[in-house]
This record gives sequence, C-alpha cells and structure tokens, in this order.
Amino acid sequence: MDFSFQALVLHHAAQMNAAFRGLVDALVQNSKLSISLLRISNVTEDSFHVSLEARITKTGPASASITPMKIDLYGPSGHFGNMTFPAIRTQAHGTDVVVTNQLVKIIDKEALKGFIQGIIQNGVVLSLRNGQTSISALGVGPREFVYEKDIELPGMEGPVVSVHKASVIQNPIGVAGSPSVASLSPSSTAHLVSSPTTASISSIAGPGSRNTISIVFHISNPTPLEVSFGTCSFDIEDHEGKLVAELKGRLDIRRNQFEATFQGAVNKAVAAKLAVDMREAVSRRRNAGSSENERSDSQSPKARLIGKRCAGAGWCDETIKGINVPLQNVRKLFCALGVDDNTQEPGEKKGGFPKWKQRWMMR
Repeated sequence: MDFSFQALVLHHAAQMNAAFRGLVDALVQNSKLSISLLRISNVTEDSFHVSLEARITKTGPASASITPMKIDLYGPSGHFGNMTFPAIRTQAHGTDVVVTNQLVKIIDKEALKGFIQGIIQNGVVLSLRNGQTSISALGVGPREFVYEKDIELPGMEGPVVSVHKASVIQNPIGVAGSPSVASLSPSSTAHLVSSPTTASISSIAGPGSRNTISIVFHISNPTPLEVSFGTCSFDIEDHEGKLVAELKGRLDIRRNQFEATFQGAVNKAVAAKLAVDMREAVSRRRNAGSSENERSDSQSPKARLIGKRCAGAGWCDETIKGINVPLQNVRKLFCALGVDDNTQEPGEKKGGFPKWKQRWMMR
C-alpha cells in the first residue's frame, strides 16, 4: 500500500467524494420535507403571494450548504407556478425553511384550482420539480444537482362545517353599516347573485317567512393550507334542494379550527319544514333496527352548505363552487328562528337510559 503524501491526499479526497455522494443521495432520496404552513394571499387572476413554513429532516449527520433554488410547483392537474427557496444550511437535527409573502405567477389556473380543490376535499400531493441548485459539504463543492420531492398534504374532507352561533337580525338596515358587514357593500358583491338554478328567497318567501340571519360557522382545517378568498356567497339547502338561506361573508381559511361569520336572508318556512323532517327521520330510525339505520343514514333529511360565488379571481370563484358539504349542528339555526329547538342531527344519539332500563325503572 502506498503511504506517500500524495497517495494519502488522493485517498482522503476519494473518501470525501464518496461521503459527499452519500450526502447528496440522502438529501435527494431519503430526506423529508414537512410543510406546516402554506398561505395563499393577495389573489388576482394571474398571481398570488405565498408564505411557506417547512422543515427538512433525514438529511444525514453532516451539514450541507444549498444555494437558493427556483422550484416548479405541480399538483394533480399539472404545473401551476414557481417559487424560490432560500439558501439552506442543513443540520442533522433538521432545518427550517421559511418563505415570506413571495409573488407567484400563475402558469395554469386549472392546475392551481385542482391543487386547492384537492386539499379542500381528500388530500393531494404537492410535487416540487426541477429545483436547480448547488451543494457544498465536507469540503467538497459547490456541485450542481436537481432537488425534487413529493409531499403528501392531508385534506379538509369537505371541509367539515358546523353552526357555532346563529341569531336573527332585528334591524337589518342598522346592521348594514356596522364594520362586520362593511365588506358586503353593494359595490363589492354586485356579481354575487343567486344561482340561476335556484330562485332567490326574496322571490319565493312571503314577508312573514323571510328573516335576516347572522350565522357563525365553525370550520375544521387539519391541513397546512391557508387561503384568503375574500367575500363569498353560500346557500344553505335542504335535502330536497330547497333554499333555506342565502348568505354572504368573508371566507379566510386558516389552519386548525377557525370561525367565519355570514349574513343574509333565510326562509323560515323551509327551515321549519326541514326541522320537522329531521325530527321525524330520527324518530323513525330510533324505532328501526341498526341495519335500517345504516341504510337510511345517507338519505336522512339534512342541511347542506353549498358554495355559489366568490368576489375574488375567477379561479377562486370556481373553487368555491366546488364546496358542497353537510352542515352540522343546524339545530342552532332552528333555535334562533324559533322553529324547532329539539331537532337531532342525522346519526346523533340522545342521552338517557336505554329502553330496557326505562321499563325496569317503571316497575
């Protein structure tokens, strides 16, 4: 074996190159990029701003310096934009990646819409492609390489929406000037008209059946996505497609749990009929067997929240129209209207003693 100085230097260089290749392989193949925040704001027809909080782990025991890189963003429907990652210094225990309010030009609106709709529904894969960058580590480099990664993002499952609070507005004229409804001025919502397939409440409800309602929705969002849609229009419909309420308000999706306040007209007669149908359905199911309960659950009378319009960009409008979910805890709306405060939700079980114990207690 050659122990000359030159041979030792060459041997050391070969070892460093092998370790460097292993580090690059770990970064490209084995590393994990976890996104905790993906915020989309300042939405226009052609662009939006993105803020990102993420963490890279499993990059190996050695540190490495990675130069800033421009990355292609792909969803299930294709390439929708590009963003730039900052310079990164990887660490064995993990490295934070933060992008703040970066402008993204929309390349394909359909691809962007498909990506956001995927998160709103059942989840989606965000693919980072063609990240041209350079890496330096272990005294080797900089050397060019391409960073690519697929990231599975969970879905909102609809999202899951429930009525947190509801109240009848006794003096709509006075309320219209309040700060909470300032965003609902005629100029900002002129195009938020009723669906062409659904008659508006003003045309179908009599004066005694039409009320103005304020509803605070509680919305669950287990995903890292935050989107500011701005002023949106939603309808509440019953199981037969009859219009219960027409609502407008700001929808700013936030992580975890958040609330959104909407106001508008409600048809008290249709709401009362839905309350009766739900109560009777629960009574029938209570008297039926468990197999019948399972079969009838999907057909049970219930309220649905349906997206209609968005005052923002066109692709936001189409995304909102994709929301059509069961509305939970609708009894609070019934209670506010005074139509039925004892309505059970589909599948809900009231507390109390089982029938066999009730009979035993009556002896």
